[in-house]
Amino acid sequence: MRKQTKLVAVLSTAALLAIGASMTSFAAQGWAEEDGTWVYYDSSNDRVTEEWKKSGDNWYWLDDNGEMAVDMLVEDDDDYYYVDANGVMVTNQWVAIENEDAGEEDEPDHYWYYFQANGKAYTRSDNASEDSVSAKTINGKKYAFDEEGRMLYGWVSGGERQTDDDAWKESLYYFGDEDDGAMSLGWRQISIVDDEYEDLQPGDEYWDEDQDRWFYFQTSGKKVAADSEDGDTLKTKTINGRKYGFDEYGRMIADWFTETASYSTATQGVASYTSSFMYFSTPEDGARATKGWFKVVPGYYLHEDKYNDGDDYWYYADGDGEIYSNVIKTIKGKKYAFDNYGRMIDGLVFLQMATENGKVDSSEIDQKFADDGDIPYDTEDAFDDFVVHYAPQISSGEIRSFYFGDSDDGAMKTGRQTVEIDGDSFTFKFKDSSSSKGAGINGIDDHKLYSAGKLIEADSDDKYQVVIYSEDEDGIVTMEKMDTDDFLTEYCHELEAGDKDYDEDATTWNVNEDIDSNVKLYLVNTSGSMVKNKSAAKDGEDYKFNVKNYQITQVVLED
Repeated sequence: MRKQTKLVAVLSTAALLAIGASMTSFAAQGWAEEDGTWVYYDSSNDRVTEEWKKSGDNWYWLDDNGEMAVDMLVEDDDDYYYVDANGVMVTNQWVAIENEDAGEEDEPDHYWYYFQANGKAYTRSDNASEDSVSAKTINGKKYAFDEEGRMLYGWVSGGERQTDDDAWKESLYYFGDEDDGAMSLGWRQISIVDDEYEDLQPGDEYWDEDQDRWFYFQTSGKKVAADSEDGDTLKTKTINGRKYGFDEYGRMIADWFTETASYSTATQGVASYTSSFMYFSTPEDGARATKGWFKVVPGYYLHEDKYNDGDDYWYYADGDGEIYSNVIKTIKGKKYAFDNYGRMIDGLVFLQMATENGKVDSSEIDQKFADDGDIPYDTEDAFDDFVVHYAPQISSGEIRSFYFGDSDDGAMKTGRQTVEIDGDSFTFKFKDSSSSKGAGINGIDDHKLYSAGKLIEADSDDKYQVVIYSEDEDGIVTMEKMDTDDFLTEYCHELEAGDKDYDEDATTWNVNEDIDSNVKLYLVNTSGSMVKNKSAAKDGEDYKFNVKNYQITQVVLED
């Protein structure tokens, strides 16, 4: 059944040929001009109404009064046509038609229609699925239309334009603005309203309720978004060789992000939690940091205290974008360490290595000891006390000293190094091979004594230093620098007249014979070398140490 013609005023259009030039008047049947308009009579001499008639190459519409329609949108059997100011059916052309509802909320001043070669306006296909937009290709671009032929724009879902504040969440397609309307493909920045913005990670400080966010639309026109039905909160996609992340609504993710659902300060610093974080750069860029270094301020949920401080640190992301934490990794031939918050470790540190079934893992870190922590090592004396306190773990290799470059280097140092502690310089030596590469040597190496990497040497004023070295049956090594007077009291006895080596012109002490076999009494010089076989004079008190096979045997003080 033919529907009543729908007539709507339209925006101005260019005039075509004058109507009279394209019409021919007939006496009985055909076109006739009456009262300034054109009509068409059939063979019964009745006016034709609600019907198309052709003249020359053009089609014309006769309205319900039988008069030729001009400047009108015509509805004919659920199809929509447009006739211009000369009454000619428009084909292969865009036309903007005034909106009867203009002025109401979210209503535009006009709607665009596209009329095909047969004059019919494109409309949404009757059999289109709810998820489809039934897009039409015009001049190489895709457009969507509703059931009445109006071009859709903005967020589109279910064949309708969506205008509420949550349209960006629920819709899959975006079709530009009211005078553009082409299907969005690739990147597009869109203004949205998010009334749940406060639920974003607090480190995500770039947006408030009104946001300008980037979306990415695939060749199908659908936005890239995480699958919320599967509980996913992140979708990653490679675009032009770079990785990007999108949330369940399709917003490009920026700054720090983790899919871990539980956020609290209690979980901060737990390595498994830290390693779940990714960094997606700035809102203007958004590319994920992948298999490389980046230096930024930590996110609020990653490390609240340091986020509040505003200081930036170096991090390294693996191929999946997750940052390293509590681990030593080889990167481009150099070794680096990362703490439980994912920050690159620098300087002199003690690390407690992970153990499994009693075996020490040389790459996994349980914890990093702060140099100003409960047991500090930020001065020479504090360093020595730390080593004594953790002697069993240091001897077993569970706790190791390491030296990494500065805050912009961070590479593990090996071999002989000069290390500054509290403004003073000390000689250290770190292993340059084996599974414990980089760990400070603890014990004897090349006839020198190292305590957690630090060389034990005599002060320049003394020239020689007594060191008590012990290694028990469990392999626990302890080393203690000892004053000569204390050494004489604890480990020696003074000779008396009649004793072998007694000298009435000097005071002589022999080392006690009942000293535990695990204890070695060494003498080191100012370069840290152990004295092997000689008499060594000590300035100040003029003590002379007799040494045999690196062991102190006797001390003499001349009167």
